[in-house]
Amino acid sequence: MTSIKGTGSVLPELVVPNSEFHSNVFYDKSGAALPVSGEAAAAKLEAISGIRERRYVPFDQDSRPLMTEAATKAVEDSGLAPDELDGIIVAHNAGNILIGEQAFHTVPNMAAYLKHALDVTNHECFAYDILFACPGWLQGVIQAHQSIGAGDAENVLVVGIEVASRMLDPHDVDSMILGDGCGAAVFSKDGPGKGVISHATFSHANKDLENIYLGRSNKEGVPGSCWFKMNGREVYRYATTWVPRVVKKALDKAGLGIADVDMFLFHQANEKLIEAVGNHLAELYGVEQDSLEGKLPMTIQFLGNTSVATIPTMLDLILKRNLDGYSISEGDTVVFASVGAGMHCNAVVYGF
Repeated sequence: MTSIKGTGSVLPELVVPNSEFHSNVFYDKSGAALPVSGEAAAAKLEAISGIRERRYVPFDQDSRPLMTEAATKAVEDSGLAPDELDGIIVAHNAGNILIGEQAFHTVPNMAAYLKHALDVTNHECFAYDILFACPGWLQGVIQAHQSIGAGDAENVLVVGIEVASRMLDPHDVDSMILGDGCGAAVFSKDGPGKGVISHATFSHANKDLENIYLGRSNKEGVPGSCWFKMNGREVYRYATTWVPRVVKKALDKAGLGIADVDMFLFHQANEKLIEAVGNHLAELYGVEQDSLEGKLPMTIQFLGNTSVATIPTMLDLILKRNLDGYSISEGDTVVFASVGAGMHCNAVVYGF
C-alpha cells in the first residue's frame, strides 16, 4: 500500500488582492478594449470565481526557493533523511521561471534542481518532471504509487509547483485567476492508513486541446507569446462533465460509493465550478446535492487557482489544521480530483 508519510507547503509572501487589478485595462481576444473599468472587471471575476486574493512569489526570486522550501518541509515531516528517498517527481507547467524575463527554462529539469538542493546523493533515486497541467501533481502521485507497487521504490517525494505570476497577461481578465504556490508530499510503502485505494485518469486532447494554452497578449504590441490563455466557457463545460465521471470510475474501482467518502479535495479553479462538479457528481449517484455539504473544502477565495500546487497545498493545510472548519481523521476516505489543460482529469481514492 502507498501511504502519505509527510506533507509540506509554502504560501508565497506577496498577497495580491483584487484591488491590485483596478488600474488594469482589459482587452478581449480580438484585441478590442473591454467597455468596463478594471475595478468592474475585478468585481465581476470575484462574483463568478469567489477569488478575493492570491499570492505571488517575490519578483526577485525564480521558482526554485519555493519548491525547495515546500519539499524540505515534506521530507522533514516524513521523518526520513533525504537520502532515504528513492524517487522525486516534480509537477509543473513551465519549469524554472526566470527573474526579470518573460521566459522559463526546463533544462536541467526541476526534479534535478530539487535533488541537488536537498543534497540527495543516492544515484538510484530517480528525479524527473511531469507536464500534465493542473492534474500533474495527482498524476505524479499515481506514478509514485505505481513505482512503489512495482517494487522500484519505497519512498517517493511528489511536488507540485506553480509560478504563474510571470505568465499572466495584464490585459486579460483571466490573469486574475491564477496564483503561485507549492505543495509536496512523501509517499511510502506500508505507511499509515489504507493509502491509495484506487485511481483513474482521462486524457482527451481532442477539440478541447486549446481550451487552455500559452499565447500572445490580448493587447496588440505587447511582446512575448507565453501568456496564459483560456476559453473559460469550454473549460467549465469539460470540468463539470468529466470530473464527476473520473471520480465515479475511481470509486467504482474501489468498490465504494459517494456516501463512503468523507471529503472531496477538488482542484480549485472556480468556486461555482467546484460546486457544479459536486452537484453533477451527486446526480450521477442519484442523491441530493446537499449530501456533499461540508465535504468540499476550498482555498480558491484566498489563494486563487494555483494549478498543480492546489491539491497538495490544500491537503497540507488540512492535515496541519490550518484550514478553518476542516480536518482529516484516521479512518476517513478522501477523494482527490483535478482537471486542466490538454484536456486531462484524474482522481485518486485514498484511505487515512
